[in-house]
Amino acid sequence: MTISDHETAPTETVFVIDVNDRFAHLFGNVSDLLATHEGVHLQPPRGLDFFDQDGQRLAPVFDETWTLRGLVKTNEKPDPAAVQTRIAAVFAYLAEYTSSHPDEISEDYGLSVDEALGELPALTGKSLLDSVAALSGVTHAATAADAGQQDPGNWFHNLMHKIS
Repeated sequence: MTISDHETAPTETVFVIDVNDRFAHLFGNVSDLLATHEGVHLQPPRGLDFFDQDGQRLAPVFDETWTLRGLVKTNEKPDPAAVQTRIAAVFAYLAEYTSSHPDEISEDYGLSVDEALGELPALTGKSLLDSVAALSGVTHAATAADAGQQDPGNWFHNLMHKIS
């Protein structure tokens, strides 16, 4: 499928990774991504890359108001190893941040650094499908726009939102 087709990618796991590999989010499918409303808009906006569970790059489709309306598969060859490397880099960054901010981790999440690091998924050396399995429990369900920011994600999920 090419970008010009403007057909939404099939409903499968979608990874959103910022271009600096400091934030990643896993959605169960494109519909969940489109239905999720984050309460805070990023200032300045950051670049995001989208991938499916096979490592296929997905291109965003926007409407005339620049609202994300879907994702389409690009013509690039899927590269699950490269996507996996980026996801592992995000979690390595989280581990580094956690280790260097023990007071923040304790105050905000009630965890010692050792406890927090013990809860981070070990993604280095894993396959992309292993990461999908490890991260599927930390995604959050789509919420209605009027529900506010009620993100039941665990501490590292919420930390990524906070520091990115």
